[in-house]
Amino acid sequence: MYADVVDSNPKNRMRLQIDENLKRIYGETLSEPVPDRLMSLLEELRKKAAATDADDPADLP
Repeated sequence: MYADVVDSNPKNRMRLQIDENLKRIYGETLSEPVPDRLMSLLEELRKKAAATDADDPADLP
């Protein structure tokens, strides 16, 4: 019954097609690897955060 409703209304068909395309594009984007430059920046941030945490006197007992 749902398919009949979608097929009978052009707006519903358009919305369904947009929905399917967005899901496809989102899935493709999730499967892409993270660029090397971004991974390098994240590693730099981790190192700086670790150094800051080591120097923070609030961490001392």
